[in-house]
Amino acid sequence: MIEEQTMTGHHLNLGATHAGLQDFTDSYTLFKETTRRYREAYEQLEAQFESLNVKLEETNLELRRSLEEKDRVSNYLNNILESLTGGVLVVDADGVITLFNQAAQGITGRSEAEVLGKTYEQALGLEYGSRHSVLHTLETGLSLSHREKELVHADGHSIPVGFSTSLVRDENGSVLGAVEVFNDMTEIKRLEAEIQRAHTLAALGEMAATVAHEIRNPLGGIATFANLLGRDLGHDDPRRRLVAKITEGVGRLNRIVTSLLTYTRPLRLHAHQVNLVELVEEATAFFEIELARNHRNVTVHRVYHYPDLQCRIDPEQFQQVILNLLQNAQQAMPEGGDITVRVGPAGDAKGVVLSVDDTGPGMSSEILDKLFTPFFTTKEDGTGLGLVTSRKIVEAHNGSISVTSSAGAGTCFHVNIPA
Repeated sequence: MIEEQTMTGHHLNLGATHAGLQDFTDSYTLFKETTRRYREAYEQLEAQFESLNVKLEETNLELRRSLEEKDRVSNYLNNILESLTGGVLVVDADGVITLFNQAAQGITGRSEAEVLGKTYEQALGLEYGSRHSVLHTLETGLSLSHREKELVHADGHSIPVGFSTSLVRDENGSVLGAVEVFNDMTEIKRLEAEIQRAHTLAALGEMAATVAHEIRNPLGGIATFANLLGRDLGHDDPRRRLVAKITEGVGRLNRIVTSLLTYTRPLRLHAHQVNLVELVEEATAFFEIELARNHRNVTVHRVYHYPDLQCRIDPEQFQQVILNLLQNAQQAMPEGGDITVRVGPAGDAKGVVLSVDDTGPGMSSEILDKLFTPFFTTKEDGTGLGLVTSRKIVEAHNGSISVTSSAGAGTCFHVNIPA
C-alpha cells in the first residue's frame, strides 16, 4: 500500500516536472518568438530610420540648393537694380522706403542709410504734393507713367526728373507696396533749351539777313550825302561836328549790319593742318600791340603745354575767334588786370583746348544764360554778335565753346576743337 502510494507520488512528481518543463519550453519558445519579432521590428525601424535619414539628407540638400538658387537670383536682381542708370525706390504699404538703389542715391545726393526706414515725405519731401509721387499710386492704386516733376537735391538745388510708378503685389495679388522709377532730366532739358534756342536763332537769322540788306542801301546813301555836306561846310563851321556825328553813327550801323550778315551767312571753311600754338601766339602778339597803342593796363600771360598742337582749322576765321575772346576779356577789365591764354590737350586726349580767362568782375547767372544770344551785350558800343559769331565758327569746326564765371571771380572761356 505504501509502495503504491510512493509510486503514485513519484508519478505525480514526474507529471508536475513534465508540465513545468513544458511550460518553460513554451515560455522559452514565446520568448524567442517575441525576441525575433522585436529584432525584426528593430531592423524595420532601423531601415526606416536609415531611409528617413537619407530622405532628410536629400531634403536638406534640396533646401540648400533652393536657398543657394534663391540667393543667386536675389543677388542677380540686386545687381541689376544697382546697375540701372535710373533711380529705383520701393515703399511698403505704410509709405516707408525699403529699397533705394545706387542711381537713386546719385540723383538725389542722399545715401541709402539716410532714407531707408523713413517715409517718402521725410526722405525726399513732397514739394508738389503726393499726387506727383509713389504715394499717389499707393493710395489710389493708379500707376503714373512718363510724368515730370522736380526733386530737391541734398544740397538744396532742384533736379528735373521724369518718373513712373506702379504697385508691388505678391503671388496672391495682395499689395505689398509701390515702386517709383525716376531719371535725371537735367541734360535733356538743357538739350531741349538748346534746340529751342537754335530754332529761334535760325528764324532770327533769316529775318535779320533780309532786314540787313534793306538797311545797307539807305545807309550808303546817308553816308554819301553826309560826306557831300561836309565838303560844303567850312573847316571852322560848327555844323561839321554834327556831320561827323552822322558819319560816325552811319559807320556804327554799317558795322552792325556787316556783323549781322557775317553771322547769318553760311560759313565756307578753308581748313588745313595748322599749329594752333603758333596761331594763338600770332593773334596774342597782335593783341598786345593794340593794348600798348591804346595804353591799356592789361598783362597777358601765356601757358602753352606743348609747342606743337596740330589741328585742322581755317586759320583766318579761327584767328577772329581768338581776337574776339581777347578783346572781350580786356573790355571786362576797364581798370586793367591779367589775361591768361592757355593751349593744351583736352582731358580725353581727343582734342585741343584753348582757354582765355581774365581777372575781371565776372558775370551773374542771368548774364551767362543770355551770353550767346544775338544782340545781347553788356557794352555800350557792342553789337551783341561777337560771341555768337565766334560760336558759329567754332561749331563749324566740330568744336564747342563754353564759359565759366561767377560774380567777383573772373571769367574763363573754353574752346574745344578736335585734334
